[in-house]
Amino acid sequence: MAIPFRSGSRALLAVVAVALVADALLGALTGALSSIGGGPSAPWWVNGHVVERSRWVVFALLVTGLAGGPMGSLADAPATPASAWRLVGALALVVPLLWIVALWIVQASLFTVAGRWDVDGLFFLSADYYRRVFADYAPWLLGGSAALVLSRHAS
Repeated sequence: MAIPFRSGSRALLAVVAVALVADALLGALTGALSSIGGGPSAPWWVNGHVVERSRWVVFALLVTGLAGGPMGSLADAPATPASAWRLVGALALVVPLLWIVALWIVQASLFTVAGRWDVDGLFFLSADYYRRVFADYAPWLLGGSAALVLSRHAS
């Protein structure tokens, strides 16, 4: 029995795409309803938080790309306790890093489209930002490393 990582990553991409479309439709409907009462409303993609939530699409694409690479070799391994520990450890290491990359890609795209690098884009230069990122994700990286070490002892 193989661990279905490739299928799971494709399912994640499908779920994210459906959720994003539903979110955009709900945003468009609520924007249309709120503009009936008068006054200009925000664009549908702002009401639906499409830009914010698009980091899930980028994340799912990154995961799907990994499914064909280093994670794919883990997924093809026979399901043993040791391989399960290795997969969980690898995911604990990779998922937070992919989430950060997805966030950066979406934020950089947003700043580029809005032309706001001079104001909003400066947070990429802040040492405090990277300190918070490290504090948020270091426990996951340590936990994943521990799972990888313990996988050698799983039987």
